[in-house]
Amino acid sequence: MAGRSIAKRSLGIRSRWPEPGIAASAIAPFAVAYDPLSANEYRETVTLAERIVTGSATAVADRPALAAHVTPRPNAQPAPVATKRGFRFSGGLAALESHNFQLLFQGSLVTQIGMWMQQVAFGWLVLEMTDSPFYLGLAGFFRALPMLLIAPFGGVLADRLDRRRLLIASQLAIAGFSAVLAVMVGAGVARPWHLLLVSFLMGCAFSLNMPARQAMVAQLVTKDQLPSAVALNSMSMNSSRVVGPALAGGLIGIIGVAGCLMLHAVAYVWSVVNVIQIRAPTNERRARDASVLQNLAEGFRYCYEEKSVFGMLALATLTTVFGMQYMQLLPALARDVLGMGADGFGMLMTATGVGAVAGSVYVAGSNARHNRGTLLLLSAIGFGGFLCALSFTTNPLAVMALLAAAGGSNAVLMALNQTIIQETVPDHLRGRVMSAYMVTFGLTPLGALPAGAIAEQYGTPIAIFVGGFLCYVGALWVFMFRPQFRSI
Repeated sequence: MAGRSIAKRSLGIRSRWPEPGIAASAIAPFAVAYDPLSANEYRETVTLAERIVTGSATAVADRPALAAHVTPRPNAQPAPVATKRGFRFSGGLAALESHNFQLLFQGSLVTQIGMWMQQVAFGWLVLEMTDSPFYLGLAGFFRALPMLLIAPFGGVLADRLDRRRLLIASQLAIAGFSAVLAVMVGAGVARPWHLLLVSFLMGCAFSLNMPARQAMVAQLVTKDQLPSAVALNSMSMNSSRVVGPALAGGLIGIIGVAGCLMLHAVAYVWSVVNVIQIRAPTNERRARDASVLQNLAEGFRYCYEEKSVFGMLALATLTTVFGMQYMQLLPALARDVLGMGADGFGMLMTATGVGAVAGSVYVAGSNARHNRGTLLLLSAIGFGGFLCALSFTTNPLAVMALLAAAGGSNAVLMALNQTIIQETVPDHLRGRVMSAYMVTFGLTPLGALPAGAIAEQYGTPIAIFVGGFLCYVGALWVFMFRPQFRSI
């Protein structure tokens, strides 16, 4: 009741009818004064207010009978958006003005830390069980395969169903798979084929999780806050690459691989607790008007016909297939080339994360909208070049410096790539387009298996060099001979 009285006094409203939240926020910029209205007039006034919020220039003109009730205040500005606690954010932190986004963000940060801990522990476990770099690539293949086969359907579900509920269900599945594997490893009954199976199942759940999560971001922030939201998500992911591997490197010696896997499960439970509290607007579900196959065709057709989106997906494919294989090979590089143990491997992962955080902070702070295409391509060229240099280096400090440079350039590339896609795509297609973006990661097996085979036959440095060189040449060719991408 106190809140209603305050709203009435601040808006100058005298009415016997309860105020909906939209009316208060819509009429705030106006000096409103009218006599007590009937129920029908009240509903018409609320409808008018909603049209004003959506930017209808003829909202008042279309309703002459109501125009007298709404008098614009000169130089009126909309009421500022604030967080639940009233804090104000600007620039690269603007998306944190949304309390719903805060909940998604803090849940994502913890799960990403857990994911990187799991990746370090899992990679070390595979290497200890099999003593085979090829098996590392095979595990990556099984994890990435669902992103190619299932992610498109995950995108369709994200456009047909409630994204929040889909996110909760997929995160609970990931937590369950990780907990089961932790128990098996702790009991000493895990075998290599169990690791491949769990990799595949986690990839399936992840393929449902990511399209819903990425599509949900735009529902929780305004259009002006969207670049900040994408940059913060990138910063979250990349800062977790610092914290996660460092924690895993130390914790493996204390609680073992099984303990790290169980912490991964706990992280996803924490995220579920946060997502349950989100009160997001309902996403558009016009995809329900057609069949699932028609939804798929519509999404892929849009990705092909919208040239800016197609260009971003092509660049993501290039760097993922040829460049990102070095992450799968880092355990072998640490042990076989640099003579490091689990702690050293964690340091290499941390170095990559430090560079990635720096790149994400740069994107969030710059808030640049000009020359993004040029910066995008230069980042891809630099990423490939740093990997080539890495393959010739055996000094641990130099390796960490090059990994940091590669991580930074890749972070800039990914953040700008996602920002351009999110700003371009309409909401009713957002899940399918973000799933197409995930498919680029599903193409990882196209590079993972050959990279593992090359590492097995010729050594890990040669495998890293081949991937980096192809990435460098491909990005340089686009930069030189496709100038339209520089102006995106």
